[in-house]
Amino acid sequence: MDNRSLSSALRSLGRRHGPSKRLIASSRRQFSSTPACGVRAIFAETDNGELNAILGTIQERIILPSYLPEKQRKMVFNPKMRSHLEQNPVVIEVEGLEHKFSSIDRFKGIENSKAILNRALAEMRTAEDWSNLGTLLAGYKKAGIKLKADHWGKIVRVAGTRGHIYAVIECAKQADQTGLVLTNRETVVRMLAFVNDKITESKWHATETKQALKWVELVLDLLQRPEHALPTPTPTRDRLHFSRLVRGITLFTRSSAVKVKQRAGEAVDEDLALLRDEVKLFRSLWRDAAARDLTQVEEFAELNPTVERNSAPNGARVPQALGGSAYVQVLAQGIKGIALARELLGDEAEDLAPVEDALDKHLAEFVRTSHGRSKGWEDEFEKVAGRRPDWPSA
Repeated sequence: MDNRSLSSALRSLGRRHGPSKRLIASSRRQFSSTPACGVRAIFAETDNGELNAILGTIQERIILPSYLPEKQRKMVFNPKMRSHLEQNPVVIEVEGLEHKFSSIDRFKGIENSKAILNRALAEMRTAEDWSNLGTLLAGYKKAGIKLKADHWGKIVRVAGTRGHIYAVIECAKQADQTGLVLTNRETVVRMLAFVNDKITESKWHATETKQALKWVELVLDLLQRPEHALPTPTPTRDRLHFSRLVRGITLFTRSSAVKVKQRAGEAVDEDLALLRDEVKLFRSLWRDAAARDLTQVEEFAELNPTVERNSAPNGARVPQALGGSAYVQVLAQGIKGIALARELLGDEAEDLAPVEDALDKHLAEFVRTSHGRSKGWEDEFEKVAGRRPDWPSA
């Protein structure tokens, strides 16, 4: 489908506010705005009528007003100017869409921006639907609406569970417009783990595995770009690019890609060289951590749901970063990544065995002590690791 504007939803805006025609009377004042290249300012129409309606409301009530000059914007949001607007319409044209504003009561006429975002996410199912994510996030950024970590986390979770994580990666590629920066550990870890679902869900299908590797490499590249740097100076080894969990997930991706090519009889010399480099980095990151209690290692503590619930400073509630199933998924990928690397590289990766054991023991203890344990966790582990876990009873 081409990038049609939301014809059904957005034409209705014109019907509600009068016909959308070119300027005829001098009393009408029209403003034109051309957004920066990259992300569209106008939503693309989908086959989901409910989603179109929600996006149309967001377009009319949140995004389009942000393109107006300040004086006209204040006028639109002032209920006392309703009669004035009827006599002196304010019209804007964005990407060919002409829209005439009526008075908007910002207290009664606009649904909470986070609530309507959640409604839009709930309706996004197809690739066509998710192609609107960049426009949605860019529109919120243009309107000055700041999303918090839990909002970004939900966007990643919904996109990932519905098989459209690449829509999130596309937004991260255009962070200056969408505001989606890869500085949150949960966001990055979830994103990479969902990319690897292409491998596990397809049972290591060659095409899906190769695609997953390309996407993971893209995310790693993004993590090193200035726009995705943490706001405060951070030692190199403390950046997310060098996270033990992140590199465990990427070790799984790269090892899986080598295994798939090897199985198909393809040349893997260059791939093995890159895998050796990955193992070398992974080894250096774990040099002082394999023998430690991983619940006390900062990046594990930040994402471990049990630790998060029990370690709120000064009695303040610390939000749970990962759910139990997601925590199992992330650790299982690290464990399987090490196992595959040891299989592929033999003695060159044998010294990673203690790290594999440490992750295995930590995951078993997490499952044993967690109140939310379910059979789904065992299924998730088996899907990734290829074996049923031998976890102790609570």
